[in-house]
Amino acid sequence: MNPIPLAFTGLVLLSFGAGVSGAVPAKFEMSFTATAREDAVAWQQRARARLLELVEKQAPRARAADVPIDFKLGQPQDKGEYTLYPATFQGNDKTRFSALLAVPKGQGPFPAMVCLHGHGGAAGKVFDPKECYHAFADRFARGGYVVLAPSLLHRKYAAMVLWDLMRCVDILQSRPEVDPQRVGAAGLSMGGEWTMWLAACDPRIKAAVISGWMCTTAGVFSVPNCECWVLPGFVELMDVGEVNLLIAPRPVLFESAENDGCFPVRYTKEGFARILAGYKVFGAETAAAHDVFPGVHEWHGTLAFPFIDKALGGRAAQ
Repeated sequence: MNPIPLAFTGLVLLSFGAGVSGAVPAKFEMSFTATAREDAVAWQQRARARLLELVEKQAPRARAADVPIDFKLGQPQDKGEYTLYPATFQGNDKTRFSALLAVPKGQGPFPAMVCLHGHGGAAGKVFDPKECYHAFADRFARGGYVVLAPSLLHRKYAAMVLWDLMRCVDILQSRPEVDPQRVGAAGLSMGGEWTMWLAACDPRIKAAVISGWMCTTAGVFSVPNCECWVLPGFVELMDVGEVNLLIAPRPVLFESAENDGCFPVRYTKEGFARILAGYKVFGAETAAAHDVFPGVHEWHGTLAFPFIDKALGGRAAQ
C-alpha cells in the first residue's frame, strides 16, 4: 500500500485505510462507442437511467411531498460583498443537514453554485482560505454567485448522496435571488465525485468544476482509495471517466494536480483524452477543459473561475 503523503492528510485521511483494489472489467456493459451525436444522446439516456437505477437500489428516492426539504435560515453575517446565512434542510432520508448560504449584495437574480467539500469536510471548510479548498466558495460568493455549501455525511457509497445534492439544486432554484437557468456545481476530492454525479444525472446543472477526482477506472484502482466510489454494479457498467460524458455538451472543467497521490496524473490525462473525444462527438469539444497544475490534492482555481464565469455570467475571476 502506498503511504499517505503528509500534505494530503488534512483532507483525505478518512478516505484511506486498507483502501480498495479491483480489476478493470475486460469489457464494460455500456461503454461510450458513439460516433454520431444522435447515438451519443441515446447512450446518455440509457446510461443515466441505469446509473439512477443503481443509486435507487442503495438509497430509494423520497418524494419532496413525503419528505419536505424544509430549508431554514439562521442569523445573517455581513461578509462585505455578500451576506452569509447558516442554514439547515431535510435530506432524502429525513436526516437534517447543516449548510451555508451566501447571497451577494446588489440586484439579482444572480448565478448560483453548489460548492462541495470532500472526505471529513464540512460547509465551512470551502469558505476557509487555510484549507486545501482555498476558500473557493468565498471566491464565488464575492464574484456575484449565490453559493449553497452543504455539510454532507460520508455514506457507504458516495453516490447515495445524489438525492440530497439534487435537493440543493431545488433549494437554489427556489430562491428569488437566483437565476434558475444559471446554476453550477464545484467540488474537491469526494466533493469532485459528488459534482460528477450531480452534473451527470441532473441537467439543471449548467456548468461544473470537478477537482481532484476525474480519472480512469484503472487509475482509481492503481492506488489505495476509499471504497465508497464502488457503487454495486457501477464498475462493470462503464469506465468511471465516461460518466462525465453524461454532462456533455454542458461545460465541464477538471482540475488534476501533478502530485496527487489519490489520482495519478497520467491516468487523469488518459481519462480526459477519452472525455474530449466524446465531447467532440457532441460537437462540443471547446466545452471540456483540463487544468493540470503543479501541486497536490487541492483546489487550484486558475482556470476554474474564468471558466465558470464564461458559462454562468459571474465575475469570480476578477
